[in-house]
Amino acid sequence: HPAKPPISNAGMGSKSRTVLPPAAAAYAFAPSAAIADVGGGRGHLLKAILERTPRARGILFERAHVIADTEPAPRLELVGGDFFADALPAADLYLLMEVLHDWDDADATRILGAVRRAARPGARVLIVEILLPDTPGPHPGKTRDIIMLAVTGGRERTQAQHAALLAAAGFELTRVLPTASEYSLVEAVAVER
Repeated sequence: HPAKPPISNAGMGSKSRTVLPPAAAAYAFAPSAAIADVGGGRGHLLKAILERTPRARGILFERAHVIADTEPAPRLELVGGDFFADALPAADLYLLMEVLHDWDDADATRILGAVRRAARPGARVLIVEILLPDTPGPHPGKTRDIIMLAVTGGRERTQAQHAALLAAAGFELTRVLPTASEYSLVEAVAVER
């Protein structure tokens, strides 16, 4: 279906632009010299962060056909690959925006494991997702959870579920930061092995 990728890409780009400013404003990116966005589409989030962080360089790691269609930007390196098969670039901070919710727990752990293998000592990972509450009752993330299950086999997760995935891959959850959108930033640090 050759018409579907451009429509999907346009939709994702449009949606991400409403989330990017709050996500970029909610975190202090300046201490990171190298920031890798894993599965970051065409780099909208990473480009927004680089605009706010003039001393950092960015690495967009995405499938080769997506990289081929990505606009270059200052201080942005484009790296094509598959996070299930290829080594990720070394960085101080890794971004995973709406990546893990596409996958079941086993594959989400594999993705985080690939990040951990590439991570420099003391590196952090920042997961940008909608967090499910631990309490019963209505929540927009619960509807998305059903959609993710039906469409990709993935799921939305609670803070505790993210902590468990991170621990299994060699990270320790350090904090969760809310943003001015429905998304939260789940920060974790690589632990010594």
